[in-house]
Amino acid sequence: GLSFVKHLSKELKGLRMKLGNLELNVPLALAPMAGITDLPFRLICRRLGCGMTVSEMISAKGLLYNNVKTKEMLAIDDGERPTAIQLFGSVPNELARAAKIVEASGADMIDLNMGCPVPKIVNNGEGSALMKNPELAAQIIEAMVKKSKKPVTVKIRKGFNDENVNAVEVAKR
Repeated sequence: GLSFVKHLSKELKGLRMKLGNLELNVPLALAPMAGITDLPFRLICRRLGCGMTVSEMISAKGLLYNNVKTKEMLAIDDGERPTAIQLFGSVPNELARAAKIVEASGADMIDLNMGCPVPKIVNNGEGSALMKNPELAAQIIEAMVKKSKKPVTVKIRKGFNDENVNAVEVAKR
């Protein structure tokens, strides 16, 4: 776990990686994980040499409805920068508006979750369910990019399942 992060960051020191207007001094990003990559964990990983952190996924609807617990997940500490906030949802306009909220919160980057396979997320057409609908995914990403000045990235899977492998098609869109 954490000792691997420290070892890998030493091995990658000196290499650079550019994401939009961000430049990482170590090309190693902490993968977003629900229930794991909260602020204290992100700070630990950054101190161990991780080049960038990403929050656990945050509901676009929760932000738009001003849910207090959801808003608290936007907290960023200067010691973890650069950092991205990851959003999930399935409605282009909602995700675009949520991206604007994330931008205003001070995030360096915005990430869209298209990888979560948890049934309660997938059953709402969110997370990896978006892999089944590349057109909708493209509309969401376009709406988010138009609304925010921050770089927008996407976490995807190789496909929704082994029978529906389409990561290349989704990435091209």
